[in-house]
Amino acid sequence: MTSSTETSLLTRAKAKFDRSWGKRTFDRVAERILDTAPLRQQGDSPIFLSMVCHRDVIGYLLAIKSLYTGVGCGRVVVINDGSLTAADLTTLQAHIPALAVLDIAAIDTGACPRGGCWERLVKIIELSQENYVIQLDADTLVSGPIPEIGECVRENRSFILGTSSGQAVLPAPETARMVQGWIDTFGWANPIICVAAEAGLDRLTDADDKLYVHASAGFGGFARGAFSFDELERFSLQMSEIIGRRWHEEWGSEQVGSNYILANASGAAVLPFPKYANFVPHLELSEHAFLHYIGEYRYNDGVYRTKAAEFISRYNRLTGR
Repeated sequence: MTSSTETSLLTRAKAKFDRSWGKRTFDRVAERILDTAPLRQQGDSPIFLSMVCHRDVIGYLLAIKSLYTGVGCGRVVVINDGSLTAADLTTLQAHIPALAVLDIAAIDTGACPRGGCWERLVKIIELSQENYVIQLDADTLVSGPIPEIGECVRENRSFILGTSSGQAVLPAPETARMVQGWIDTFGWANPIICVAAEAGLDRLTDADDKLYVHASAGFGGFARGAFSFDELERFSLQMSEIIGRRWHEEWGSEQVGSNYILANASGAAVLPFPKYANFVPHLELSEHAFLHYIGEYRYNDGVYRTKAAEFISRYNRLTGR
């Protein structure tokens, strides 16, 4: 009879093997995106902006080609996180001929943290002064019609990728109470930065006048003229006072900043769930049009691989390959 320790070790080993195998089989399929036609870009709006690293080039090409095909117009900008090689840039520019590449080191985050995607959020606010900006992560994929996105762009209305617990914009203190309940229920002594920050939203100096939504920063629409860098700095400084150095030191605070400014943008829409969702184990598979394949669950059940293969085939038909 195996002990509980042995069982635990076997479970972890199997999970590690399944993830490794899932990544390997996904990569074989995803690499076919390199044999597809370049994007046929038209128009200047919206701006599609992503921060891209070396390991995510192929995933990013899947993400941007699927989203751009769904929206049908705009220009593409990437922030080089510092890891893109000359070969990476050549590949990206071959598939996105009018691509603009920005250097992360040239982005001043002011009083906000550096790293952890804060440069991306700061650049979005800058670009959104005169443009509608859509942010997408490299591990996202469109697999169905997305008319809600085009509608938000036409109406200059921001949009947010909600979660099962965040499907509506709420008063900030209400979100704080919800998250505080999670901490108490699960006995989290040191919750991750996102949870710790959201639990402290009721301690903002003007909390009763502010809104929030427990959402994902992996996909978002930022309306033209709707955001202020000064407001983001004020929020960041307050959160730094509330939860301390973690705000500047740990990955994840940028998501809270993104959720905050989007929730407080006039008329911001939370995308319909689960048509637009994060791919997590408890998500019931249905007719999803957009999924964000996050972290440790990315390769579960081969869903990402299957959807990638379906998109590549569809894209090749659309482009005559």
